[in-house]
Amino acid sequence: MNSRLRNISLLLAGSVALAGSAFAQNTPDYGPLKPVLKGDMPGVVPAFPFAAAPVDTRPMFDYFMWQNFIAAMWPAQPGSHGQPLQPDNPNIFRNPPANTQPVWLGWKTAYELFPQNGSAPPAWDQSGNTNVCRGVSASDTRPVLMMVSKFGTVAEELNQAFAGPLPDQTGLFTRYEVRVDRPYYDYVRARKLYNRSNWPTGKQPPIVLPASSDSALGSIEVKGAWRDLSKVPERFQKRFYTELALVAVPDTCSIDPGTQRVVCDCRSIKAGLVGFHIAHKTQQFPQWVWSTFEQVDNLGEDPTTPKDMQPSYYDPDYYKKYGGPRSNPPDHPGASRVPKADDFDHTPVNVVRLSQIPSTPAGNSTMDFNQRYRALMKGTVWENYVLIGTQWSTLPSWPPQTPKSDFGCEDGTLPTAGGLAFPACGVSNITMETYHQLDSCQNCHQGAQRSGADFSWILANRAYTPGGTTNSIINGLKTLPVKK
Repeated sequence: MNSRLRNISLLLAGSVALAGSAFAQNTPDYGPLKPVLKGDMPGVVPAFPFAAAPVDTRPMFDYFMWQNFIAAMWPAQPGSHGQPLQPDNPNIFRNPPANTQPVWLGWKTAYELFPQNGSAPPAWDQSGNTNVCRGVSASDTRPVLMMVSKFGTVAEELNQAFAGPLPDQTGLFTRYEVRVDRPYYDYVRARKLYNRSNWPTGKQPPIVLPASSDSALGSIEVKGAWRDLSKVPERFQKRFYTELALVAVPDTCSIDPGTQRVVCDCRSIKAGLVGFHIAHKTQQFPQWVWSTFEQVDNLGEDPTTPKDMQPSYYDPDYYKKYGGPRSNPPDHPGASRVPKADDFDHTPVNVVRLSQIPSTPAGNSTMDFNQRYRALMKGTVWENYVLIGTQWSTLPSWPPQTPKSDFGCEDGTLPTAGGLAFPACGVSNITMETYHQLDSCQNCHQGAQRSGADFSWILANRAYTPGGTTNSIINGLKTLPVKK
């Protein structure tokens, strides 16, 4: 274990010990946390009336986010923009009709909510009058994976946050997209927050997105990571949830004279879902509840991965020269290298996991819940997905705006993100935070909070700035590597 990891482990252990000494230890009742196939999105974390260390409340949050995942992946009513089809019928989840997509794919995308020209986005039940892809109808239901970065579009930034892009083991780039649910979308649209000229100023309260309760849903933001399956043998493609998707062709984008929006030539790919973030704001936890899921074949860790299947992001033979499988290479703690935006080779990145799936509390850990949910979803493609971790505020009554500094985690110190998040560090997804796995969801999104955008980076980064320009978008697309 390197020194940074050792310091963080000691600090985390200390924080758990402090938390344990501050609470009277009672026996938690995990009996009600029974996995169910249900398409209604929950809005409340199960109550934990017992006083316990944060690790003992983890099952409540894992259960909440697993039920969020099922509701997000539930087949939607065709053309409904994300309304679940027969949410009380488990057979719909087990055998989705051929003309359905998961609920979350009916939610609005970041580029729909934030038009690049500052104009009003369409109403929730309406389609936009243009498509980012040139010559493609706005009513086309294929996802448009214009993102290669977690924080920006392919037009704005090729790299992951603070790092580089992520080629998989076939040499093709991982693609990303962000979507929001209706309460989030309608709130931003009604208050015209898609344009920064309408943001609160001075002593006005910052933007406070709506929160879920037991009677109404609030803001949910999801992020999907997809890999291009064109080089993956067909017999393995069925292990992924797949969609025909559109991706931008490099150096084909321009500003449309009529709409002043960027449009690009696109090509269709068969995309496999490899990573999924869910951030859900609730009245109980105004600092949001955070979770991240992965497809089980990402690193070849899962016993169900076929022995002759190449893991999506890991090649064990590469690491033999570093001392054997799972040994970190010396040039980077989470991957074999950090490629640059002008890396035309698309040489695969060999990824190792630094944020481990929690094995506590015993008998009801994240690993235990993964086994139960995978058994529940047996026979569906979703049995090939696991929860990597959840994060929440242990002191949710603290103002979400605190603190104003101290990101921590990667420099060996613990951050104090508003509400004293638990776990403080090490909640990450290898497909989206490949090169910054020691960080955490809430700690990262605290940066958006500081800008006055609640904890939402897409609101902080995508809102139109009057006087801005889209020329950088066009220039950014010209740097996208083309496979030779």
